[in-house]
Amino acid sequence: MNARGIVIWFTGVPASGKSTIAAAVQKELSARGLAVENLDSDQVRANLSPNLGYTVEARDENTRRLAWMSQMLSKHGINVIVAAVSPLRSHRDRARQWCEQFVEVFVDCPTEVCQQRDPKGLYARAARGEVNDIAGLHMPYEAPNGAEVHCPTHRATVDECAQAVLDKLEEINCLHLL
Repeated sequence: MNARGIVIWFTGVPASGKSTIAAAVQKELSARGLAVENLDSDQVRANLSPNLGYTVEARDENTRRLAWMSQMLSKHGINVIVAAVSPLRSHRDRARQWCEQFVEVFVDCPTEVCQQRDPKGLYARAARGEVNDIAGLHMPYEAPNGAEVHCPTHRATVDECAQAVLDKLEEINCLHLL
């Protein structure tokens, strides 16, 4: 029995589908009886860091906090799902270094498709000039070089993407009861 949980880190530009796929994976892991916690960046930010902005430094701090929480939970046997833009590779690399078992999921979607989806109205606000700090639009987003799972959400369904994540977890023998 492995006492450590795995950290599944979803990264991608806003509205690419990170939270939606993360929720589907969480539902399936829970249904299998696994201990799982979903650290959605928007929820964590709203509850723990409401005054944290969206500068490069603030994004670094947000991903550092998510990585630390993930490390702490996973070392106690909780499987952790993180859904966060986490735009810079260095931020995600730090999370990978801190977490013993780590799977990066690149939720890949063209910005034009994300702008059409725009579930939170973020891109509409940008078009009106109200925000100018969207990763992948105004600020850099560095796509992963070697993500364990690639989910092209403009061509694959939520179920197909969630299954790809589950398949990877099965492949690396992480779908077991803790």
